[in-house]
Amino acid sequence: MATLSLAEIDAQIKEHEGQIAQLQATAAKQREEEIGRVVQELRRKIAEYRISAKELGLTGKSSVPGRRIAPAGATPTGPTYTGPKGEKWVGGSRGRKPRWLAEQLAKVKVPSEST
Repeated sequence: MATLSLAEIDAQIKEHEGQIAQLQATAAKQREEEIGRVVQELRRKIAEYRISAKELGLTGKSSVPGRRIAPAGATPTGPTYTGPKGEKWVGGSRGRKPRWLAEQLAKVKVPSEST
């Protein structure tokens, strides 16, 4: 067995990485095509058998416990804040206010809503 130089090993690694990337791209394309065919077939069967969303168990709830899917078109309401790095946060969003927003609000001493 011949001993390979470090340069030869690096060249082989790069060649294999290229092959891996090409195979992954081919697999992703094939998967997308297959998903398209499956979705088309499912839509045909749903229409043929007149299956409702409720019968399919599509209730607008996530399959992840404790997590709810927002209805289509639902967006948080309230003022929009822009952070120092251009990030945005909309008042009424779920979860905590971002740290940069809490710090800015503390600096300007926002009047309380209960008064």
